[in-house]
Amino acid sequence: MKFSNFIKIYKDTPFIDSSSFSLYDNPEYLRRQVWNWTKKGYLLPLKKGLYIFSQEYRKFQPSVLFVANFLVVPSYVSLEYVLRAYNIIPEKVTVFTSITTKKTNVFENCLGRFEYRSVKENLFWGFKKQTYQNQKIFIASPEKALLDYFYLNTNCEGEFSYFESMRLQNLEILDADLLNSCKNRYNARVKAIVKRLIEYTAFLKDNYKRL
Repeated sequence: MKFSNFIKIYKDTPFIDSSSFSLYDNPEYLRRQVWNWTKKGYLLPLKKGLYIFSQEYRKFQPSVLFVANFLVVPSYVSLEYVLRAYNIIPEKVTVFTSITTKKTNVFENCLGRFEYRSVKENLFWGFKKQTYQNQKIFIASPEKALLDYFYLNTNCEGEFSYFESMRLQNLEILDADLLNSCKNRYNARVKAIVKRLIEYTAFLKDNYKRL
């Protein structure tokens, strides 16, 4: 297959999935061609068997969060990325962090580093579909991003000093009632952390009033 014909086939798709090559004659030869086109820089690999066109040939520009959702299905963006997006932690986050029911994994490609943390299906909730750069993505609420963080970081026990080390800020945007109700889906450690976080938020508020 000529590369010009390959472009015509895949130009309107966000990604090029090698599993679709079986639809065409001699799929093994097409895979070898794709390998050569990748070496020439015409295609960019995102993970094994998944590609996008290089900028020169790309018609569809997937956002990094759209890519994060697609690299592992099902998944939603959460953890540090969401906490920074809501300005709950001040540090710049350069990794796109997600939650999945699949195994823990990491992918590094031309678009960045994508990390996936695994949870059981009963904890795979608390995210919504929203539009980001004109594309639909799945992303956690700030409350769920915190719950995911506390659940997966088992060294956290809910001490005020730990919250201070995280440099938590803008906690007033959190829905305390939502956190309180959602904590019951978790183990005793996370329940205790949420209780302490609500106390910590009240403590900061009282201190701020005194200033």
